Amino acid sequence: MERKRFMFTRIKAFIFKYWIKPWAPFILLIAPLHADDNQITILQDGDNFNLDITQIGYNNVIKQWTALEGIDGIDNTVIIKQANDSGGSGNKNIIEIRRVWGDGNTLKLGQGYNVDTSGNFTIDNDEYGDTFAHLNITGNDNTILMTQKTNINSLGHEYWLHLEGDDNDIFTDQKGGSSKFINLDIFNDGNDVDLIQDNGGDHYMSVILRGTEPTTIGATQASNLNQSYSVTNYCYTVGGCSISVTQN
Repeated sequence: MERKRFMFTRIKAFIFKYWIKPWAPFILLIAPLHADDNQITILQDGDNFNLDITQIGYNNVIKQWTALEGIDGIDNTVIIKQANDSGGSGNKNIIEIRRVWGDGNTLKLGQGYNVDTSGNFTIDNDEYGDTFAHLNITGNDNTILMTQKTNINSLGHEYWLHLEGDDNDIFTDQKGGSSKFINLDIFNDGNDVDLIQDNGGDHYMSVILRGTEPTTIGATQASNLNQSYSVTNYCYTVGGCSISVTQN
């Protein structure tokens, strides 16, 4: 009897050491986590993956686009912070992770938080939720920084990003209340894009970049008046193209 108990104990220890313990972090990432109205659902598969999530308050959601995709690759760094300090039950911060894939991606996001071009986060505790982000990134050496903040009593922001290619550096802002929307679609390589929509106006931006040569884009719009813009660029010029838009 003692020998059987000893063997059973050794088998349990073996299973825990070589099967349960090494896979525990991945089981945690796959399982939905609920803290009041905060939710996290991520499917991750790859090497050297770092994830840092902070969700403060309620109505913060991080989820997959489908059950079979959400971050697959090597050497990715994803830091997501969200906050909802004064919003109602319907004013959610939602980051919908549609894929990511690829190598060497850095995403920093934010939503209720501010994130600058150096990747530093700040928060002023004056935001309302009601933001939405949808990602689709395939490629190498991308840096994606995004802030969506909202207030006063927001009508929300939206942000889609579809990116395929190499060596992209993209920074997006939005902040302020009212409805702001950015839809960015990039296929080609070597872009440096900086998009900001500030103040209380109802702004809109849709940017499509493709082609075979790099493009550098500005675009601001900061105004309390409603602004609108659509940039389509297929750059085939050797040495690249440059576009700058400012509306105040």
